[in-house]
Amino acid sequence: MKFFLSKNVVIYLVLALVVSGCASRDIRWMHPKPSEELLQQAYRDLHGFHVYPLSGSEAQDELSSDEAAHLISDPDFITSTTPNFAFIMFSGREINIIGYNQYYRLSDEASRSPMIYHYKGELKRADYTLPHMAPNVGDLTVTSRPIDALELWLLNEQRTIRPNFKGTLKFESWSGTYTKVSAFEPRSWQSLF
Repeated sequence: MKFFLSKNVVIYLVLALVVSGCASRDIRWMHPKPSEELLQQAYRDLHGFHVYPLSGSEAQDELSSDEAAHLISDPDFITSTTPNFAFIMFSGREINIIGYNQYYRLSDEASRSPMIYHYKGELKRADYTLPHMAPNVGDLTVTSRPIDALELWLLNEQRTIRPNFKGTLKFESWSGTYTKVSAFEPRSWQSLF
């Protein structure tokens, strides 16, 4: 016995399956955008001085902001035990980051160099890093327009480089609090700081 379905019946069955599947709260028609309140929380959490030891979590007691400012002004006092740190300042839609990172690897060299970095940019938009999990995952990918070119002062080479950085930042969160801003090149995913 042969069974034939008309084209209209097949279309209605497929449409019914799609609609019933999308009725669940876990499936969205569009990925959500971070709310203005979430962005304001990120700005509040990130604004100020942060210390990042190699263990990964923040440890403000390892270095004071005064000591860090002194190290920025006179890098000769930076040692191999100096933890990574950053001063992150927001003013309206501008972000200004000055910090120290224990190493930076040039794309064409195998050696690493500690560096002091400075970036100033205008924030343009923010998206969830993993949009299919939003808003449960708090990390944000933020695009910005560089106001000044990113500057990296490589301590080992005693020279400044200005990579062609387009302004892609990641606001990283941990346990509901934003703790770090990192910069990366989206094409290569090479971390700059």
